[in-house]
Amino acid sequence: MIEGSCHCKKVRFQIETEKVYEDLYRCNCSLCRKKSIVMKPVSQEFFTLLEGDENLGLYKWNKNIAEHYFCKLCGVYTHHKRRRYPDQIAVNFACLDDLDLPEDIHIGLIDGASHD
Repeated sequence: MIEGSCHCKKVRFQIETEKVYEDLYRCNCSLCRKKSIVMKPVSQEFFTLLEGDENLGLYKWNKNIAEHYFCKLCGVYTHHKRRRYPDQIAVNFACLDDLDLPEDIHIGLIDGASHD
């Protein structure tokens, strides 16, 4: 189990994965380009919101399918429910506690711009 949080720690979650550095990606859609984050996808069954549901804001756009969540207090984007893979949650890797991205890690690119 790996825990994570927003900046003010009012939203806390955990993911279950043995391969935290695999399947990392960035997306080039108009929203993700602005967020400029690295995402880690996990099956919904391996994501648990521990606290802060009342502090989560929701942003939906375009086809209103993907659900992008952020802390209403500090503004940090924590995770989203994916449009193309609705059985997955993608978490903001930078929100995972005590983990840094190795310099030589492979980060894939998803062409979300073609799906706007």
